[in-house]
Amino acid sequence: MAGPLAGTTVLDLTTVVMGPFATQILGDLGARVIKVEAPGGDNVRHVGPMRNRGMGHMFLHLNRNKKSVVINLKTAEGKQQIEALIRTGDVVVENFRPGTMKRLGLDYERLVELNPRIVYAAISAFGATGARSNKQGLDVVLQAMSGLMSITGEPDRDPLPAGAPVADILSGVVGALGIVMAVIARNRSGQAQKVELGMLD
Repeated sequence: MAGPLAGTTVLDLTTVVMGPFATQILGDLGARVIKVEAPGGDNVRHVGPMRNRGMGHMFLHLNRNKKSVVINLKTAEGKQQIEALIRTGDVVVENFRPGTMKRLGLDYERLVELNPRIVYAAISAFGATGARSNKQGLDVVLQAMSGLMSITGEPDRDPLPAGAPVADILSGVVGALGIVMAVIARNRSGQAQKVELGMLD
């Protein structure tokens, strides 16, 4: 049986855990997800334990239900390739530091020029604005900054991170939910939508 997002094409420009987890959920809901990887691939491809074709368990888990293509977004040819995909796609998801898409010439305004019905989702550590917006953040850092680590561990001992990457997983779920709501809003209005999520939030 086709999922509720059948017929929806998602361009997944994300890497590591949080972004790929969000787009994995979209794929599980029936979307056609095209993972756009830079030359060399997503770093998580090489995190063990390894499985067939030299890919790690985590990469295979986070990127099930996806097709993959290598595009160098920093070249003229790569820009033409991604713009062609954007023109026919429905959703673009990225987890670069804020400002990266603009430097690549692929900010929200440009995406809307290419596709007036696009849904654009940007997920970053600290959000698109604010004093820390240009900083990177790993799950364990966000667990510490949010205070989660202060309630994890043993009494009278130092704080400990949770055993699972809670900030990555929760941000992926909330990101996927935001994207689904934006797709619904776009389908009703016919207008492009923008979703921004800060993991620390």
